[in-house]
Amino acid sequence: MTIDKAFRVRKAKWPEDLAALRSIREPVFVEEQKVPLELEWDDDDPVCIHVIAEDADGRPIGTGRLAADGKIGRMAVHQEWRGKGVGGAILQALLDEARYQNIPECYLHGQTAALDFYGRYGFEAEGEEFDEADIPHRMMRLRFPGGDS
Repeated sequence: MTIDKAFRVRKAKWPEDLAALRSIREPVFVEEQKVPLELEWDDDDPVCIHVIAEDADGRPIGTGRLAADGKIGRMAVHQEWRGKGVGGAILQALLDEARYQNIPECYLHGQTAALDFYGRYGFEAEGEEFDEADIPHRMMRLRFPGGDS
């Protein structure tokens, strides 16, 4: 199967886009990575800014969220779209939103397998490795130029 590399990233609407977000997060986190469903969805979801990537036909292919304190999380891309720039476009959209919101820095819990990916966007790992949902992670932080942190 050939995949058209055309996609777009847009700000999601909560709760209208919940089904689309589920169609990405549950296959990636719950099915692939064995994160318990009760850990995947939390009270932060309704108050976070979510972005969603869609293919040329409008099908959801990736997502991520940004909390008011600058935490980026729930970055997920459907397997067949990985390595095609979708994750980077999602991350860039979240960083752009953080700048727009005047958030001085962003941080995330990066899966150790994805540290190089986040590093390409300026995130730096801090502290020791830790487990989250039985997956090794590191705290990563990006301070924006001119930020007060």
